Amino acid sequence: MIHLLRFLTWRHFRQHRLRTSLTFLGIVLGVSVIVAIAIVNRALVGSFQRTIELVAGKAVLQVTDGEGGLQESLFPLVRDTAGVQDAAPAVEGFLPVLGVEGERLWVYGVDLLADSSIRDHRFVGGSFDIENALDFIARPDSIALTDSFSRRLGLSLGSRITLITSRGSRSYTVRALLKAEGAARVFGGNFALMDLPVAQAAFGKEGKLDSIDLTVAEGEGIETVRRALEGRLQGRARAERPRERGEQIESLLTSFRVGLFFVSLIALFVGFFLIFNTVSVSVVQRRREIGTLRCLGMSRKRVLLLVMAESLAMGLAASLAGVGAGVLLAGAALFLVGETVNSLFFIADLGRASLNWQELWVALGSGLGVSLLAALYPAQEAARVSPLEGARQAPWTPRFSGTFSRGSLIGLCLLLVVPALLLWSPVHWSNVGRFSLGVSAMMFFLLGLSFLAPLFISGWAKLLLRALARTRWVEGRLALGSLARNPVRSGITVGTIMVSLAAIFTVASFVHSVRGSLLAWVDQMVTADLVVHSSAKTAGPLNVPLREELASALAAVPGVATVDLYRLVRSTYEGKPIVVESFSARTSGALRRLPMVEGDAKEVLARMGAAEGVVVSESFWKKFGHGRGDTLQLPTPSGTVSLAVLGIYLDYSSDQGSILMDRSLYQKYWSDGLVDAFDLWLTPGADQEAVIQKIKEQYGAPYQLFISTHRELKEAVVEVMEQSFTVNYAVEIVAVVVAIFSVVNTLLASVVDRVREIGVLRAIGATQGQLRRMVLAEAVSIGLLGGILGLLAGSVMSYHHVVYNTKVLTGWTFQYYYPFHVALGSLAASVLLCLLAGYLPARQAASTGIVEAIGYE
Repeated sequence: MIHLLRFLTWRHFRQHRLRTSLTFLGIVLGVSVIVAIAIVNRALVGSFQRTIELVAGKAVLQVTDGEGGLQESLFPLVRDTAGVQDAAPAVEGFLPVLGVEGERLWVYGVDLLADSSIRDHRFVGGSFDIENALDFIARPDSIALTDSFSRRLGLSLGSRITLITSRGSRSYTVRALLKAEGAARVFGGNFALMDLPVAQAAFGKEGKLDSIDLTVAEGEGIETVRRALEGRLQGRARAERPRERGEQIESLLTSFRVGLFFVSLIALFVGFFLIFNTVSVSVVQRRREIGTLRCLGMSRKRVLLLVMAESLAMGLAASLAGVGAGVLLAGAALFLVGETVNSLFFIADLGRASLNWQELWVALGSGLGVSLLAALYPAQEAARVSPLEGARQAPWTPRFSGTFSRGSLIGLCLLLVVPALLLWSPVHWSNVGRFSLGVSAMMFFLLGLSFLAPLFISGWAKLLLRALARTRWVEGRLALGSLARNPVRSGITVGTIMVSLAAIFTVASFVHSVRGSLLAWVDQMVTADLVVHSSAKTAGPLNVPLREELASALAAVPGVATVDLYRLVRSTYEGKPIVVESFSARTSGALRRLPMVEGDAKEVLARMGAAEGVVVSESFWKKFGHGRGDTLQLPTPSGTVSLAVLGIYLDYSSDQGSILMDRSLYQKYWSDGLVDAFDLWLTPGADQEAVIQKIKEQYGAPYQLFISTHRELKEAVVEVMEQSFTVNYAVEIVAVVVAIFSVVNTLLASVVDRVREIGVLRAIGATQGQLRRMVLAEAVSIGLLGGILGLLAGSVMSYHHVVYNTKVLTGWTFQYYYPFHVALGSLAASVLLCLLAGYLPARQAASTGIVEAIGYE
């Protein structure tokens, strides 16, 4: 077998360098996408966990209560719990650096005297003894920066740095420098220490803490201490291990990571068809060589093994190259994905990620597995070549029996599996499991249509031949005759184009539907004329919550009629992360519209304003099963409270589930006066630009305000959404490239396979121009049929993905918006790309010499 690979396979690869290179690059692209997304997913999983572990230090338990914080009065209760040895309170968060675009500091406010028992901070220039600590604490503008951060910004001891806080811009003096060890390593060294009261004032959390880190006394069980803490806290906070806190945060990314994995599956599936196309065309082209080997005594089994070995050899080389390309691609992907995660979920410390052994074997296994699987059917066809093929002078055509051919029957069986998979939806399966089942059904659907492609092309060619029967376009009739005589060879390419276009159209339709649904949601959810945030265009991880005192100042600006305060904090329900949102329904209820799934918006807003209950999001309802008329047992910093569910609303801000309540109810249980956004309604006839300018002049610089009109807010939402789909667009490009490779492959093989036929046509008077037009007409016919089938398949898949799969995974209901412009553009692009791909084969056909062609076989 090794000798055959050396003398036959290697020679064949060298003779067809272009086709070999195209296939090689196609596999490299597919594997590189898999590797890059695997690295990105692992980086996402590990990023927050790594940060938690570095900051936790020696702590084995942490007492927390989400972003709303816990009452500082709980600290003595926690500290004095039996079994607790050391306790260190802290507040934490990001603050932007004024004057340095994009620079943010992760500020950690601690009791420096108590914190030394939990974390070992190393300072530049020696130990930070109690005298230094007391001097640091005595000055309320003290801050400690990492050595690397201070060098990057040109700061030294005694320098001033201005941060954007809940009170606006505040200057601090650098009074200590930290070595890049322990907690100071997080976020690339963008770490700062403050004394606890100073940090509480900066974050607007006076009297509140974000966490209390604990160690347990020697001989005490961690779970025993934990249960004791839970009993004493009585629902006002949670005691958990640091790793559990990281896992809760990481669960926010479940849908996002599954989406990335789905994208890598598309790349792998498209790569499968490229290999299938290449090996199939190779078998068609080398039928005489295979027939000769059979004449020389090679068994069918050895022929099958030879073809499989060829695919394995190319798959191995391309997979190894794909692994290297994937590592390089992961760097760019990490940057793009990091931007999305920072905007939507939390600021992640992704850093650099390298390939591990597990990912290496998965990538190689995927590349080799797909190569072998894709080569199996063509190899079986090669094994069926009889010894007589070596003596035949006419082109060989793979057997095709129409509807009753083996490929057609397999295709029909695969299509019958699809409804069974869609109807079978095990209740006990997780959302990810049911999502995967839906994806599998669509893969079977595509495979089934691909196996039916020869049947489609046979009918397509016959239909067009009838239409052209009375025309004088000879080149077109010859091209269609070639398709009709060999539907298997052309069907392979049609199937590949169909799969590539279906993948592209599914992604494009999903993006179009999400965009349309989000914009319609923003129109309903945000009715304010202006929305004011600090340090970011939208509420989320990047904005700095401000104090509510600014509301009265904004209300005094001429032209402003109503000011409402919006707050968003992450919390937990039944141990799982959720989002709690609030605004004053009493103040703005008459001006707002809630996009309701269940319940009347006006009635719900009126009852919210009366603090009669809360509204839950559709995703919360799907996730926890609590809907209209139910009662929630919601943990808050004031303890567990019972709240009635007034209705269910549509909310795309978090797929983890949201609870919306009136601000008065929120402040009652959370004691939180911070604001993430100020919603402003203007008086009729007010000059919007003048109001914006007045706010910027008075408060813009100190608070780093972003003032968005309704249109600008929609644009910001679309920008974040487009950012999250960047990787999807990359896979679309891969699918297009693979489709082009496939068409070039097929047409080149078609020309080589028909050299004698082309020579005869030249001998009886066909011009070079006619031959070029014949091959290009064949390319256009393939592109048009592949485009039509791709659109049909893509329409079914995209509708299923938008309406069913996304709802299963996230709990969100998106409206399906059919992208007619994308459909028309895709069909035109399919024909145009096939026309361009047919240029080289057309030139080759036109340049064929008559004598050489007739004597070819």
